[in-house]
Amino acid sequence: MTAPLIFPVGHYLGAHHPEAGADPDAHIVRIGWEVYRLAGTDQLGVWALAHGLPEGGDMAPWTRPAVEGAARASGIPGAGPIVDELLGQDLIIEVMPDAAEAVEFARVCRIRGLLTGLGNTSGEPLLYGIGLTGAKPVVQVPAFTYELWKWGHACDSLWHACQIFARAGRDTDPVDPDQIDPGHILVRCLAAVQVLIAHGAAYLDEAREEWEEQPDR
Repeated sequence: MTAPLIFPVGHYLGAHHPEAGADPDAHIVRIGWEVYRLAGTDQLGVWALAHGLPEGGDMAPWTRPAVEGAARASGIPGAGPIVDELLGQDLIIEVMPDAAEAVEFARVCRIRGLLTGLGNTSGEPLLYGIGLTGAKPVVQVPAFTYELWKWGHACDSLWHACQIFARAGRDTDPVDPDQIDPGHILVRCLAAVQVLIAHGAAYLDEAREEWEEQPDR
């Protein structure tokens, strides 16, 4: 049976020091217009480990057992209850990759890119670098992952991105379900998102909603 994948949600904004010379009293994560506070280094550590451990452009599926094992190896005891707390706050989400809940997840989240695109090279034309300008790529990924990184942030949700990819696929390979079926594409996207998040090349935010200007009062 396929194990649920684990995804962190939010953009880390750093530590909050209540006053000069004080230790941080929280670590701040933004999701949409809301700000969340991670209390203590253990909670921060588990949320950070939910991003995955970088292993190049390919990695094993990242799951709750992997997070808890990495936490134990990092000296964080009792990671299970912390995972439960973060799940309860939707700061991390578990998703079965081949179930209806994956579509619901994709409807409420969108991917937002970090770092800079570095393109491919003549030596490795099938891999595309993401990192910092003038430096060695942080990660090199195949074309599908790179396209998701490039265009996913322009879509209203991850599910919207899957629909856009499916529309494009009908023009290139109209009989391959991996190219034209949004559900099949979503499974590929989930694996790609884990790679991008693990390398700090992207993060998950809430899906975009239309903003309406409010009249002055």
